[in-house]
Order: sequence, then structure tokens, then C-alpha cells
Amino acid sequence: MQLKYRADVDGLRAVAVLAVIFFHADVKGFSGGFVGVDIFFVISGFLITSIILTEIKNGHFSVARFYERRIRRIFPPLFSVIIFVLIIGTIILDPLSFKDLGNTLTATSLFVSNILFWRRAGYFDLGLMERPLLHTWSLAVEEQFYIIFPLLLVAISRFLNKKYLSFLFGICIVSFLASIYGVYNYPVATFYLMPTRAWELLFGSVLALDETPQLKSNTNRNIGSIIGISLIVYSIIRYSPLTLFPGPNALLPVLGACLIIYSGGGGKEVIVNKFLSLKPIVYIGLISYSLYLWHWPLIVIAKYLILRELTGIEIILIIAVTFIISAISLKYIEYPFRKKHPVIPERKKLFVLSGIITLILVTIGVTIHTKKGFPDRSPSWNGIITNAATDPLWKNFEKNEKNLDELPKGNGPDLIGPTSGKLKFALWGDSHAGNLVDCISDLATKYNISGFNIAHGHAVLPLLGINVVDRDYVFNEADYNKSVIEFIKIHPEIETIIIAGFWSAETKMVDVNSEYSGNQPQHVLLEAGLRRSVNALLKMGKKVILVSDVPTLKAKPNSILFIANMLNKAPNFEKISPTIEEYNIKNKDIQLIFDKISANSNVTIIHPESKLFDKKGRAIVMIMNKMLYIDNCGHLTSIGSKYISTSFDDLFKKMIK
Repeated sequence: MQLKYRADVDGLRAVAVLAVIFFHADVKGFSGGFVGVDIFFVISGFLITSIILTEIKNGHFSVARFYERRIRRIFPPLFSVIIFVLIIGTIILDPLSFKDLGNTLTATSLFVSNILFWRRAGYFDLGLMERPLLHTWSLAVEEQFYIIFPLLLVAISRFLNKKYLSFLFGICIVSFLASIYGVYNYPVATFYLMPTRAWELLFGSVLALDETPQLKSNTNRNIGSIIGISLIVYSIIRYSPLTLFPGPNALLPVLGACLIIYSGGGGKEVIVNKFLSLKPIVYIGLISYSLYLWHWPLIVIAKYLILRELTGIEIILIIAVTFIISAISLKYIEYPFRKKHPVIPERKKLFVLSGIITLILVTIGVTIHTKKGFPDRSPSWNGIITNAATDPLWKNFEKNEKNLDELPKGNGPDLIGPTSGKLKFALWGDSHAGNLVDCISDLATKYNISGFNIAHGHAVLPLLGINVVDRDYVFNEADYNKSVIEFIKIHPEIETIIIAGFWSAETKMVDVNSEYSGNQPQHVLLEAGLRRSVNALLKMGKKVILVSDVPTLKAKPNSILFIANMLNKAPNFEKISPTIEEYNIKNKDIQLIFDKISANSNVTIIHPESKLFDKKGRAIVMIMNKMLYIDNCGHLTSIGSKYISTSFDDLFKKMIK
């Protein structure tokens, strides 16, 4: 079990990191480049298991030495990136984003950012892809794994008769089965959490046991490595963010990485491994850790400042800068801590210093959060910046959402309008239906009628028989929507149902009614679910109002406000405002569906989006120094909701006749 340097493994690291970088940079052909992380997990499991078992066999394994190596390898480059992001964030991030960075900074420093991102994958939270430290979730998974793993190997060696294969393979299978179950039931948790990712590291660990017979024939080695690289390339090209992952789909890149490592272990004439051993590719592998750490913050910061997608030239420049910084990091940050006579050679001092720096970063992160992102950095815009926690439209949204979760048990939703008003309507949909609450409430009060607020968040579209399978939920959407229909049935006084939603949101849907099987296009399942909902309501004699969605901004309006203030300029919202043409393209499928369904005389379409475009055909973001949006996910402020109220005036006039 002698550990030898494998240049091809460093080359495989290069493949992994380039796949991730090109995926994050939106380079065509790399829609599944996120599988590079899975390749890293396999490599990490293979190398670290090899090192630990070699030391156990030679009788000089030390847990303290193991963690010292991890600190020397992980901490210096990571701390450098964290400090860079903190400095830049202090300068350019609006208070809400900076407050969120405080949370992320704390979690990253404690290697629990994967848990934070899992818990924060909610509908109203800051977009995950806008977090400059999002990619540190994979480091958290590894470090959590390595808190337990060395102790497990020592225990197997001392107390379990060195039956490494039996125990590691058994744990691997349990983790893999949990990943399969979780990806269909709790996909976000399964993506981020260590127990459902451990099997990927353990595949590499089992490979490191060297208990599989070596391939003696170069032909077999070449076949194995070619199959391995083919599996990886297929995953990179064919997968996309809508692919259910990890689970069984992660097997392809994991097995691909294993086959390449396995096939290159005993021969010098393996074509794929020879290619991976070329010096330029190996060098990319050597700087892969810094490449991984630096590329994502640079991309996020560039997009934050430019307020649009990056052009090809800009992507090339950012990647070039990432390579330069990573080369400098390898020479002046990584190597000095890992060479034979390292910086801070004493283990105790290294541990103490690492602890102190971690404590400082955690303290800074907690302070940023508790001080709400230091809004005084931008005093002149402080009163305009909006968020869901303080806006009147949204601060009680979660309370009603909890009532809706209990709808099958008899709990009732909140009322819209005066409590003394006659029940006439219900508002059904997701948080984009929630956009309409203040608007409808004003009209309901004006005409002295009321209705039920059945607007639920978390992308629960009003689609019968349809489940969304790329998010974590505490309940079944199809069952919930069925309970909405049952609730409406027992309230015959409700005459009109207003249906609204984030129709253009990209989600992975399945038909639980089995009318549509396989991977159907989203618009097919959306039409099927919406048609079922409308038909169920029409059979009850209800009038149905379909509400088209409002425009969705291209970036956070708060960012524009903050940066404009820093530059002492008026905010230019044109950069983030979609045109009518862009809106129509994005909502083309849903408009066709609406047109088909509204052929029934008891179905009407309302277009509130028409109120949110100016004379030039640009979406309106601010009126009279008041924000109409709280974010770039299509959520309106209370002011924005009231601004579109005239779209519903005719509807309410008809309801009182």
C-alpha cells in the first residue's frame, strides 16, 4: 500500500476544476460542469485514504498530524479569499447583501456553509448564485467528512480486524441509497449535506484499498480509462442544473473518475492518463484548489458590478485573472505553508493561530449580521432599500403560509379585505399571487367584500396533480393543491377564484397523476396542471381569473441603488429593466396556455404587467422615490402591489353586482 505520486491524478483535478469554472462562467457545452465537484470528492477520498492507511500500516499515523496537514493545505488560500471578499463586499455590497455575506462568512469560517445554503434555499432569500462564497459548500462537506473519517479508519484498524473494505463499502452503500432517496424527496438537502455526499468520497477510499486486481493488459487499461473519461464528458455535456443530482445521476462522473484512477495505476501506456500527465495539465491540477476558490467570487463580483450576464471577452479576462491569482497563490501562499521547512513550523502555534483567525472572521461575520449589513454605509438610500422582512406586504406572509400548511387539518387562511365584508373570492397561487394581496385588499375594502388569501410561497404553483422535484418541501404540492380544491368546495359563497403564479420560473416538474410520464417539457406539465385546476373550479360553478405574471428584473434593485449612491449618481435602472419584448419572449408559453384555457366564457385573463412598463417599453422599478420591487425574483413591494390595482378594478365592480 505504498503511496506514489500520480501525475495523472493531478491532471484529473485539472479536468474537474475546468469543468466547474466553465459551468459557472456559462460556457456553452458545460451545462453539467458542476460534476467537477464530484470528481474532486473521488480524488480526495482516494488520496487521503491512501495517505492515512500507509501511515497506519507503518505505525506512525497521528490524528494531530493529519489535521495539521489539512490546515496547511486548506486554510491559507481560503482565508485569503475570505478576506478579499470581505474587503470588496464592504465597498460594493448593499446592506441586505452585506448582511447575508456576514452569515456566509461565519458559516464558511466554521466549515458549515453547506448547512447554511441548504437552510437558506428559500423563495425569499438572496439568490444563491449571487453569493460570492457559495462554492465553499463543497469544502464544508469535505471537512465534515474528515472530522470523522480518520477516526473511523483507526477504529477499523484497532478494533475491527482491519476489515476496511467491508465497513467502508457498507457505509458507502448506505450513503448512496440515502442519496437516491433524498434526491427525489429532499433534493436540496441531498445536494448540500455530507451524509448524502459521503459515498462519493468513499468510492475513492475503496479504490485506495488496492484490493481490486490490477488490470494487466494495456488494452484493458485503455478501455477502462476511455470509458471513464467518456462518462465524465457525457455528464459535463448532457447534464444541466435541472438534472436531479446527486443520486443515481452522480454515478457517471464518480465511476468515470474511479475508472481513470484505477486504469492508470499500473501502466505507462494508457492514452488518457498519459494525456492527463502532460505538464501544462498537471500544472492546472496543482493550482486547482486556488482556481476553485478564486473563480467564483470574481465571477459573482463582476456580475454584481456589471448588472448583466458576462460577455465572452469578459469571461476570458476573468478566467485569465483567476489563473494569474492562482499561480501567485500556489507559489506565495500554498507552498510556503506546505514545504519541508514551512511557515509556522510548530504545530501548536499553527493550531492556535488558525483558531484565532477563525474566531476573528466569525466575530466579523456575526457583527455584520447583527448590524444588519451596516446600512449607514449608504445613508441617502437607506430609506428606499426594501426587503421582505420590513415591507408591509410580506412581513406577515410566512404566518399565513403556516396556516395554509395546515389547510388539510381544517385551519383557515387569512382574509383579504374587511372582516365585515361579504365573502366573494379567493386568491390562489404562490408568492407571486402574494404580490396581489395589498392591491386586492384595497379594492376589497373599497367595495366592502372579502376573500381568502390562499397565496403560498416556496414556488407552490396552483397546479393539480403536479409536484416540483428540484426543491425541498415539508409537504407534497399535489396533495396541498388538492386540499385547496376541497377547501373551496366547502365554501360555496366563494364565486370567483383569482389564480396567479411565477409562471416562467424554471423548475423540474413531475405528473403524479401519471397522465404524463418521463421528462416532459415544463410547459406541457404546467398546462396540464393548470387546466386541471381550472376545470375543477368550473365544475363547481366558479368564475376563474387567470393573472399573468409581472416583469422580473435582471438584477437586484438594491444593488443599483447602493452602487449609484457610492458613485454619487442617480440610479440607472435601465440596466436591470426588461423590455416588453423580453417579457413576451420569456412568457410566450404561458400566454399560449392562457389563451387556450380562456376559451371558456367563465375564464378571464388579467394583465397587471401592462401597468409596470413605461412609454418606452421598459419595466418600471421606482415611482416617486418609492421602490416597486423588493428583489429580482418578481416580488413587488406594497407600493408596487398598489400600483397595479387598477388592473383589477373592473373585476371587483363585477363581483359586487
